[in-house]
Amino acid sequence: MYDLIIIGGGPAGLAAASYALGKRRNFLLIYAQLGGRAGARQSLVGPPAPEYLAGAEAVRQLGQLLSAQARHVLNDQVDRVEHMDGSFQVATAQHGVYTSTTLIVATGAAAQQLDVPGARALLGQGLGYSATTHAPLLGGRAAAVVGASARALRGALELAHAAAQVFLIIPDQTPLAAPMRSAVAHLPNVEVLVGYQVREVVGPMHLTELVLVRDHDERRLRVDAAFIALGLVPNSAIVSQIVHTNSAGFIQVDQHNATSLPGLFAAGDVTSTQVEQVLIAIGDGTRAAMSAHDYLLQRKPGPGVA
Repeated sequence: MYDLIIIGGGPAGLAAASYALGKRRNFLLIYAQLGGRAGARQSLVGPPAPEYLAGAEAVRQLGQLLSAQARHVLNDQVDRVEHMDGSFQVATAQHGVYTSTTLIVATGAAAQQLDVPGARALLGQGLGYSATTHAPLLGGRAAAVVGASARALRGALELAHAAAQVFLIIPDQTPLAAPMRSAVAHLPNVEVLVGYQVREVVGPMHLTELVLVRDHDERRLRVDAAFIALGLVPNSAIVSQIVHTNSAGFIQVDQHNATSLPGLFAAGDVTSTQVEQVLIAIGDGTRAAMSAHDYLLQRKPGPGVA
């Protein structure tokens, strides 16, 4: 039996595993993709511009550190998690079932995709899902954000500090999230387009234009980049039957990253805190691992405790 199993190879999971390694815990990191989405860059029309991604280098180094620890890492998909007799049973797709005393879920969240012509082909070529990450690239350019959530407004506000023109495209009549809505409304370089749907993303090699429709009205926006913020879907299904989640499915955690089930912790974008930044996710994963370590210290010594 392991002291700890960590599910997820993104920034939060890697940080948790690094902490567990430093504490000499008998742990296993199970991941489908080492590093998650950290380090994904945007390529825009024009001369290549250097892009600084906060935390990307830290994630790369953590990935290298853990990938060298063969006995502590497993590249597989987790199908099911059960809690039985005070321990966690983690069933994987290819390697069977692993058991641990504590568990950290750091499985992240997936952005709701824009399903229109051109969207898949131009992903990373001007089309993205994180305006706050790539906003510095848009200095003096035109950009669009699609969505009405607090995440969409935050992205529009950050873009407005760099871009010459920002279009906030709200697909329906959803009220804008307060208090950022008033800030957006007063920015001279932000135009809010309510009720417009994106019908097409135009290239060919990089995004250059968005085709919008509202009723029978068509509008074509010349933009250098567009960011989709229609919402996030947490990857929490494997534990949703054994821990409390909020109405959107995010795992509810306290200030110690503990869930409603003792011994089970969660970190990163799968949680109700929705960190959405690499550096914050690294801290979140470290705190979850620290809490798991403290939980183990308070138990009687058992098999696998170093």
